[in-house]
Amino acid sequence: MATLAEQFVDDLDADLAKRRRELIDLRLMISSGTGSRLAMLGRTCQVMAYAHWEGFVKHALQTYLEYIVMLQPKLGDLRLELQALSVRHAMRLAVAPERDIAQLALLIPSLDARANDVFVVDPKEIIRSGNLTADTLRVLLGCSGLQFGAIYQARENYIDSVICGRRHRVAHGSWQPVTPTEARDLLADVMSLCQEINDQVQTAVVYEHYRI
Repeated sequence: MATLAEQFVDDLDADLAKRRRELIDLRLMISSGTGSRLAMLGRTCQVMAYAHWEGFVKHALQTYLEYIVMLQPKLGDLRLELQALSVRHAMRLAVAPERDIAQLALLIPSLDARANDVFVVDPKEIIRSGNLTADTLRVLLGCSGLQFGAIYQARENYIDSVICGRRHRVAHGSWQPVTPTEARDLLADVMSLCQEINDQVQTAVVYEHYRI
């Protein structure tokens, strides 16, 4: 019987494979397209590439947090970012405008006492995005206790201006031109970035990077 980690890896691989097949089909369609149809196919590729970019990142990080919740670890055993997720509501209440410093001080022993509490969060409440820009990706990875690595840093402008920016213009009715070459490159780049997310999350599960 497969372990939880093995099942997680298999399920995430299956989701990415399904998305990859669709993106490859789009590349084949635009490679065989002709005439005025190419303009429509280019814009279609732009929108679908973004859809799979946002969809896979959210799916991967939500299922990653769901996996950690299923393990029922103690807060004190987890990375500080994950500990912060679990106590964020208490922290928000403590710093509300009507709270004074004495009330805030009461929070400190309360947080210390939670070290033996079980990690409980709602991944769908945490992993949300309206537009998956580089900054949003950085925040979502940070919430999950994962690094915004060098590969993402090197592609910040590309994520914002090409993956997100062009898609935004197309989705809102602009006649944004997307050439066949741009479309093919975009689809390949999105597949590569999704693979990077996939590898990072799976590595975190296999090697328990969520623990201190």
